[in-house]
Amino acid sequence: MHNLSWPDPQRIRGLFIAGALILVCNLRGLSQSHSAFPVDITSGPAPQPVLAEGRIRLVYELRITNFSTAPIEFFGLDVFGGDSTRPLASYHHEELDKLLMAIGPADSAARLRTVNGGRSVVIFLDLTLDSGMRSPAELRHRLLLSIPLRSGGSIQNIINGPVVAVDRTPSIVLHAPLRGASWVAFNALSSEDHRRAYNPVDGKERIAERFAIDWMCLGPDKRLFHGDAMSNKNFYCYGAEVLAVADGRVSALKDSLPDNTGSSERDGRKITLDNIVGNYLILDLGQGRYALYAHLQPGSFKVKPGQRVKAGQALGLLGNSGNSDAPHLHFQLTDGNSPLASEGIPYVLERFTQSGVIEDTGLLDTGEPWQPKTQTTSVVHRRMFPLNNAVVTFP
Repeated sequence: MHNLSWPDPQRIRGLFIAGALILVCNLRGLSQSHSAFPVDITSGPAPQPVLAEGRIRLVYELRITNFSTAPIEFFGLDVFGGDSTRPLASYHHEELDKLLMAIGPADSAARLRTVNGGRSVVIFLDLTLDSGMRSPAELRHRLLLSIPLRSGGSIQNIINGPVVAVDRTPSIVLHAPLRGASWVAFNALSSEDHRRAYNPVDGKERIAERFAIDWMCLGPDKRLFHGDAMSNKNFYCYGAEVLAVADGRVSALKDSLPDNTGSSERDGRKITLDNIVGNYLILDLGQGRYALYAHLQPGSFKVKPGQRVKAGQALGLLGNSGNSDAPHLHFQLTDGNSPLASEGIPYVLERFTQSGVIEDTGLLDTGEPWQPKTQTTSVVHRRMFPLNNAVVTFP
């Protein structure tokens, strides 16, 4: 027990009783006592298991808000499955920094795990379970935090965070959105580009791109393009047919936006909510699942709004419209009939053959070929989600 003097006693007095905190917790076990630590911890959409490389992944977020005027520092986070006392995952000190994103501008040069008064951070979690392990029904969280005292020093507390239910509904199995060899799954599972892409639509932030992939293919020379990168036609993926991933109905379609010219910088594009995904098509797959195909070629659609389609049917051509750095197909599955006003949900692909994972994608951007550092062996994956930067062949 400590006698505290807070920087803002009028603000904090309502959060604490008699100016004192009982902050003694058992570091070796999960404490069931209540805590009056001035933080609010909430969770995003319930995670749903998705299989990648034969292991279950659970992808979700926690948002933490500091309700005091003093900075709070995070030292550790343990995640437990069900009633187990053995953590599924533990993150401490610098490991936490890799999971955190500040809401709004970061606080100068401070570490992200030091959250100033009134500020919030998001913890992006991607749990990989042991091979053969079944997904737990719920996830529990234990956080170690510290807050400074005006008189010097600090006080630490262990807080039991929210219990997050796991949606153990099996992921939907989809056909490939493309056909052929050497397709690269850019910005795939847990890549920050899509994983942390909050988008505000109608007063609500969502992560529609939580499980999005940017698909481009390598040519016979193992390059993304040949010749001048300013020409769309020099990219091997440009003009490829995009395919229905399941039986469904065309629930939304936008056409007529021009393609960008080859490889381009974002600064040269004026991005709005209406053009960010370029020409796109959404398939309603039923049961609250919607497949988005974005950045398609203008005038290339082979279907119309309201039309019913079959799995494998050609829908249009891969293009370079909207907020696109180069020709590619942006594909994602969401829970709503909107490119951004929806939450991204997982899926698995029925079958693909993986021939490797690209270690340095930056070389491809400069026109260099993919040269694996180690000997690669093709592996057939069934009902799995591709790894980030995996090179795959579709049936």
